[in-house]
Amino acid sequence: METRLLHYFIVLTQVGNITKAADALHTTQPTLSRQLKDLEAEVGAQLFIRGKRSITLTDAGVLFERRAQTILSYLDQTKQDLQRQATGLAGNLRIGCVESKVSTVVADWLTAFQQQHPHVTFSLYSADGNSIRTQLDQGKLDVGVLLEPVESAKYWAHAIPITETWGLIMAKDAPLATHDQITGADLQGLPLLGSRRSIVKNQIAAWLRIDATSLNFRGDRNLENNVVPLLTKHGFYDIGIDGVLDFYPDGPLAFVPFSPLSQTRHTLIWRKNQQPAPLTQAFIDYVTAEIRQMPI
Repeated sequence: METRLLHYFIVLTQVGNITKAADALHTTQPTLSRQLKDLEAEVGAQLFIRGKRSITLTDAGVLFERRAQTILSYLDQTKQDLQRQATGLAGNLRIGCVESKVSTVVADWLTAFQQQHPHVTFSLYSADGNSIRTQLDQGKLDVGVLLEPVESAKYWAHAIPITETWGLIMAKDAPLATHDQITGADLQGLPLLGSRRSIVKNQIAAWLRIDATSLNFRGDRNLENNVVPLLTKHGFYDIGIDGVLDFYPDGPLAFVPFSPLSQTRHTLIWRKNQQPAPLTQAFIDYVTAEIRQMPI
């Protein structure tokens, strides 16, 4: 299959009309229609339904669009990686990172790495650990920075000595905001929010020496922004890390640590089952060297 046809199909889905797509591609409408029919014949499925003024993707078309985007993205990434033969290290580094104390350090790493390799660009993806791992598994990220624990069977991991303390995030005027620490007993009956990662919920329950099923989780979240109104206006409590409050200086939230003290480190991860691209490997080597210089 010619990648040109994938590009044609993506343009069609973006403009939603064969005539407009032909204009955008500087070809004729009959020529584009014939090539799209050939594409459907090659994949063995109808990809879209032709209307009078627009096209509608079929279920097969929705799937094909997603895969075509991925294929073209891989091709562009490969072309950029190959440029390093003529211009030195080049390409786009795709990195996922949790929002925490590590964010500032990752920003320092990216800036210094880019100064060393001016032909390198980066795509920074902010998300929770679940989303970062999913994007890694799908080949949409090269490396991830997230909180431990990490599934050792799937990823290479390098610990980062930046520690987060776990506790309860709440409105500043919440009754528990005046406490010095939060115990498992304090959590009973509270309307809780927390991480989507079940492995994290189980770890918290183990720290607090309580049964995980006794906690009243009313929802979960990936990042903090959209749950702030739930905390400040509707009395919810969020189980999270103290580094989150770095993004809300002098804001409406308070953090109280758990007792016993519950802490985790960050870690740099990448897939085990594939050889990193030269750019990715160079960044991994750079970061691991920087980590060795950090105080433990």
